Amino acid sequence: GMLAAIICGPPPALRCGPPGVLRPPALRSGRTAMGLSDLFGGKAASGASGAAVTLPADSAPSWADLKAAVAATPAGEMLGEERALQAKGLGPPHTDARLRLFGAKSESEVRVTLFRDTAAWCPYCQKVWLLLEEKRIPYRLDKINMRSYGDKPRWFLDKVPNGLLPAIEIDGNFMTDSLPIMQALDQTFSGEGTPRMVPPPGPERDRASKLLGLERELFGAWCSLTFQPGKGLMDRNERAFMATLRRVDEALGESTGPWFLDSADHPTLVDLQYVSHVERMLASALYWKGIQIRGSGRFSNLEAWLAAFEERPAYLATKSDYYTHVMDIPPQYGPGFSVDEAREAAAAIDGRGGSWSLPLDLQGSAFEPLAPLQAALGDAAARHEAAFELVANHAAV
Repeated sequence: GMLAAIICGPPPALRCGPPGVLRPPALRSGRTAMGLSDLFGGKAASGASGAAVTLPADSAPSWADLKAAVAATPAGEMLGEERALQAKGLGPPHTDARLRLFGAKSESEVRVTLFRDTAAWCPYCQKVWLLLEEKRIPYRLDKINMRSYGDKPRWFLDKVPNGLLPAIEIDGNFMTDSLPIMQALDQTFSGEGTPRMVPPPGPERDRASKLLGLERELFGAWCSLTFQPGKGLMDRNERAFMATLRRVDEALGESTGPWFLDSADHPTLVDLQYVSHVERMLASALYWKGIQIRGSGRFSNLEAWLAAFEERPAYLATKSDYYTHVMDIPPQYGPGFSVDEAREAAAAIDGRGGSWSLPLDLQGSAFEPLAPLQAALGDAAARHEAAFELVANHAAV
């Protein structure tokens, strides 16, 4: 949400005065515009609270100057190096990486192409994306619009007539539907040293099958709660959702580690099937129904499971913030229905409660905690990353 506040434009609490004057609530400065060292060097401005920041018409730095300034910061240098590696199919996972080689020597050895949505909204695409990263399967990426926000290119519809996402091409063969795709990938790339996502026939596979059924129950209960007014007759929808979530928490408690299955020390297909929608449930239940799942103290096993995911760079590369989810769910599923109890949390998530007022608190909140790997980067790195992305995308701003 914080990155969205910086990149996507002024939140409601940021007021604009006459041309050349910005009036952010807590930004303080003198009479002249801040220099580049103030913008990127982490200096705090001073002056009277609420004072206007006057920006003379000829004082704004050029995009080239901004690019050079942010590139010279430690975060900018690191991001520049990562982008150079990504162009070669190397480096850490990232939403914009179009080629992932892992152990392949060149792109000519890559057998898989993943087709996922451009904006990384799709929970089913996220599952497949995560599996490819966790198994370190070399792949190419093509981004395709979802129907909820754009048209699909003709070349894609020629390959996948129904236009469904995710889609995948393995050795020239096309597949859709995330669960069969994940099973096919696990079977096709099952060499020594490659983590198995599906257990062999036996008790663990039987357990996996039951857990996948429970995931569908949880998804159904979430839909009934989120996309109907109120919380159901006598709160029936809320009670059904919370009861199912407790069963999920209990199932996690039956294993010795943080994952659903004891047969692996890494997330399996079962974990990946759950996590993309649980991630969206955390945001949507809080935003529309005022139900806080994370940090409530009621789901200790689920908390440990989420924390284990957040220690994995592949998951963090695919993970979205609460604001993104509550904005992207309605175009995909339909409108969520709010209740009065959700007002405080909703205002904190979408900025109406002043949570996007400057200076921003980049350390997360009780509603939406940051993962330790994210928090470890610090405020300055977060600001510089936002500036790096804004400068890189300035033509679209």
